[in-house]
This record gives sequence, C-alpha cells and structure tokens, in this order.
Amino acid sequence: MTKHRIATLAIALTLGTLGLSCASDDTTNTEDTVATTTAPTTTEAPAIDLPDVVVTYSVLASVVSDLVDGVADVVTIIPDGQDPHDFEPSAKDLETINNAVFVVANGLQFEEGLETPLERLHDDGGPVFFVGEHITVREMIEGDGHSHSHGDEKSAGDDHAHDHGGVDPHLWLSPGTMLEMLPALANELATALNTNLDAALADVTAELTALDKEIAALFAKIDTCELVTGHDELGYFADRYGCETIGAVIPSSTTTSEASAGELAELKAVIAEHGATVVFTSLGTPQDVAAQVAKETGATLVELSTHVMGGAGSYAEFVRTFATQIADALA
Repeated sequence: MTKHRIATLAIALTLGTLGLSCASDDTTNTEDTVATTTAPTTTEAPAIDLPDVVVTYSVLASVVSDLVDGVADVVTIIPDGQDPHDFEPSAKDLETINNAVFVVANGLQFEEGLETPLERLHDDGGPVFFVGEHITVREMIEGDGHSHSHGDEKSAGDDHAHDHGGVDPHLWLSPGTMLEMLPALANELATALNTNLDAALADVTAELTALDKEIAALFAKIDTCELVTGHDELGYFADRYGCETIGAVIPSSTTTSEASAGELAELKAVIAEHGATVVFTSLGTPQDVAAQVAKETGATLVELSTHVMGGAGSYAEFVRTFATQIADALA
C-alpha cells in the first residue's frame, strides 16, 4: 500500500470517529432536553378549609348559602326530604352543631327534635341565630277545631320568641317575612366569620324583593284565594298575598298532631260551605286521609313542596314553584 493511500485511509477513519462522537453527543443532549421539558413544573394549590355554618333545614340553608358563598361552608342538619317537625338528631348531628362557628335555626318550636340542644347552646352563649326572633310572628289561636291567624302580632326581635307556644313557625314560606330577618342574620354572620357581607346582603335582598313583587302580582289576579291545606302551614304566605286558610287536614301548625273524626267532619263541612275545589297537601300530611276528604267533597288533591327544596336550585325557585302551583290550581 502506498503512503498516499495509507494517509487517505487514516484521515477517513479519523473523520468517521469524530462523526460518531458528535452523533453520540447530540443524542445525549436531546435526551437531556426532553427530560427537562417534560418534568412537572406545577403543583396543586392546597384546599382552603372554610369555617362551618350549620343550618337546621334545607330551605333556610339555601338563603344562608347565598349570604356566605365563598366565605363559609354550609352544613344542613335535617336531610332534604325528611319532615323537620319530627326529625330526631343523632350524636354526630349534635357534635356538628356544637362545633359550628355559627348555627342558624328557624325557632318557634319548628325543629322539635332539635329544640332542647339548640336552646341549651343558646343559653350557654353559643352562636345560635333563631330566625323567629327577628320577624313579625304570626300568632295562632285555637277555635272550632282549627288554628287561625290572630289579629295581634308579636314584635320582631322579641327575646326568646322561640320559647312561646301558639305561634306559626312556617316563616320561610313568605319572601316578605324572610326579608325582615335578613339584615340581622347578615350582621351576625359577618361578625362570627370576621368578614364583610354587605355585597351579598344587597344581592339577596334585591332577589327576594323582586320575588315578593312577582308573587304578589301573580295572586292579584285571583279573585278569591281560599286555601285548604295539609296542616296549618300557609299562614304567612296567605297573609302576605291576600289569601285565607279556611281549613286543614291536620288542624295544627305541626304534622306531629292528628285530626279527630269530628275535626275531619268539620273540615268537609267547611269545604262544602266555601265551595273549595282544591286540597293542598305537603310533607307530613296523611295522604290516605287527605285523599278521603277530597273524594268525599269532590276536591282535587294538589301536592306542594313546602318544607323541602324538592329539587329547586334556589330559594326563589322553591317559592316560585309552590306559589305557581297554588295559583294555577285556584285559577
């Protein structure tokens, strides 16, 4: 082999070796780059642990939720769908209530199974807000086997209004009544949560004011609004919108009572006298008894959701649904 060919071969081998070395270096760098760009660069934000505001039943919890949205978690004690009149709390329910930053209850002996622990917590200085202490309470009198609204009304803010019997607890069925208590509720919630709820209060107030006007306009079209109900539950609603409750299957403000044969006979006579064509029933009404009353009087049964949300997405939707049912049935 000549010196020239040997030199040429040596140069070729050297260039080949350099090429392999460069290729190896390029591969390593690419892998390093890929590894760098695919590595996780973000981390999940830690969950915010908001304070718990406990509310006894779902309809009231809907209003409270609008006030404290993003500021507190709302925990409802009585499951939606269960009659609040006869609910009995578990040990866990009582623990939840006692550990809450703030507790909102209806009062007026509505949450019968929760009355004793709520009163005990309240008397010990616990953060309990009874809505019934911040409204104009509708008083009841017993007469002729049925409960009726009384002309005299308890002043809003009367201390321990929840201690007195003979009052109507169904305050949430009137947006106008709910508007009465909103400022006091928002103020006490803001204090307990150490925050400002003025904007939320303004929004909820505007919504309920509009709802109140909407329902009033709906019932202004009805000439005679006479109601026969499952129990005496629509008093605040009737007083607000020009209606009258003329009778009830259970002649009491609580579903834990029962109607006697004499009271049912009287109810049938009242229905015939007034020419009532509808019996409105709700959670807690003995459906077999209501159906028998309707059959014997020729009335139509219409079931209302008055104690539970029943799938409604807001308090306004809840009220609008049962109010429209009543208006349509009476039209």
